[in-house]
This record gives sequence, structure tokens and C-alpha cells, in this order.
Amino acid sequence: MKTVIAALAAASLFAGATGAIAKPRENVEVRVSTANVNFNDPESVARFRARVAKSIEATCNPGDRLNADLAPDFACRKSMAQVSETQIAALTAKSNSMMAIIE
Repeated sequence: MKTVIAALAAASLFAGATGAIAKPRENVEVRVSTANVNFNDPESVARFRARVAKSIEATCNPGDRLNADLAPDFACRKSMAQVSETQIAALTAKSNSMMAIIE
């Protein structure tokens, strides 16, 4: 019984320590120009997505920062990819919308 209690205590200390060790999330922003991107053309959108992905990789690579561990930040990449897909979907929907004037 004492062994189980000691193991649980050790596990709770370890779990509590990981929260204290975790580094705070850095706010980053990427701007990619939409000039010459036709959001009605799937090939143009695919090329734009590739440019966005490269920008995200460069932004989420902490190798150029002080005290960096040189490991890619995959949580940053995933988060930014989700946001970028939402933005691309919005831009595509906006460019596909048709306006009609009824007189």
C-alpha cells in the first residue's frame, strides 16, 4: 500500500512539474501575399497553399531564436495550418460568390 501511495505521489509531482517546465506559447503571425492568386482556380490555390506551408514552417522553426533547441514546433505548425485553411476557405468562398443586380 505504501508503494502505491509513493508511486502516486511521485507521479503527481512529475505531472505538476511538467506544467511548470512548459514554455509559454509565443504569438506569431505570418503574412503571405494573395497577389496574383486566382481563388477560382484549384491549381493557383494549391500553389498558394504551398507558399503558406513554407512560410509556416519557417515561422515555427525556432532555430534562429535565442536558446532554441532546434526542434520544429509541431504544435505551432498544426495551429497555424488550421488557421490558414480557414482563411483560404473564406477567401475562396468570397471569390466564388456571385453578385447580381436585379432591376
